[in-house]
Amino acid sequence: MEFKLPPLLYNEKGNLRTVGFELEFSNLGIEESVGIILELYGGEVQKENRFSQKVVNTTLGDFSVEFDLTLLTEKGYKKVFDKFNLRLEDIKLGSNTLEDGLETVLESIVGKVFPYEIAAPPLPLNQLEQLEKLREALYRHQAKGTEAFPTNAFGTHINVETPNCHPSTLVNYIKAFLLLHPWLLQVGETDLARRMSPFIHPYPAAYTALMLAPGYQPDQETLIRDYHQHNPDRNRPLDMYPLFAALNDELISNFTGLGKVKPRNTFHYRLPNSNISKPDWTLAQEWNHWVTIEELANDPDKMTRMSQEYLSLKENTLLGFESKWAKRTEQWLTA
Repeated sequence: MEFKLPPLLYNEKGNLRTVGFELEFSNLGIEESVGIILELYGGEVQKENRFSQKVVNTTLGDFSVEFDLTLLTEKGYKKVFDKFNLRLEDIKLGSNTLEDGLETVLESIVGKVFPYEIAAPPLPLNQLEQLEKLREALYRHQAKGTEAFPTNAFGTHINVETPNCHPSTLVNYIKAFLLLHPWLLQVGETDLARRMSPFIHPYPAAYTALMLAPGYQPDQETLIRDYHQHNPDRNRPLDMYPLFAALNDELISNFTGLGKVKPRNTFHYRLPNSNISKPDWTLAQEWNHWVTIEELANDPDKMTRMSQEYLSLKENTLLGFESKWAKRTEQWLTA
């Protein structure tokens, strides 16, 4: 399957827009994952700690590989022992330390629930096929994804550089996502574990109504404040906080409960599964679903008409709205 190109290829500086992928999986450790990257793309290893490493200066750029749990990557467990003045790294157990032994035990326990993650460097959107080599290698090495275990709420995150940061552009992308969300859940076969997890909670109905209402044309600060009022955490399938932090970091830093937000000029699309152990699954199919969002976002007339129908159907449907709208969306997209 080929990676489709979106309607807008370039950013405001005239450069090809870039895209970064984050892949979550289990059954492969940090060292083996790093080895796969080195074999495919070359580079040099920078070891931050046992659970977080980088592979820099590859043919594509810099990769990061880590265990997706701050308890281990940031050694949060040590805070408990610090209170008792115990330095785990100084207590010897044979040739290892107590810190090494404790981390081995913790990894064996939480490694069955929390994923490892490879974050690929941002690539020009006409070079994304180079990442299929990584996906294929992880499959060959028997990495396990969302479908491998009922509690695996693993995801594929796509960080898509914006074509520009005008408030009207950002509104159009959010509106397009909201209109397509029920269809995306269906066509992407979003796993039940992911739907039930806290990581991709749907946008509240009140926010959807606000965004799709005729005449909603906020300035940048109003857009950010409205978003935060209805979405006071990061757990949305389209997380806008990294982009908003890049636009107004001072405002975002005043919001509580968000945790660490890394400013970057990208849409943080978190909806797709990570079906890494399925032989016919590809990154291209997940990317192409995103391109459908891009296409709608850049068709304002269709988006206006769809918004009107969405709000009308929502108001007049007591049960089964999402399935009805997903079917109607399919008709809109194939018209």
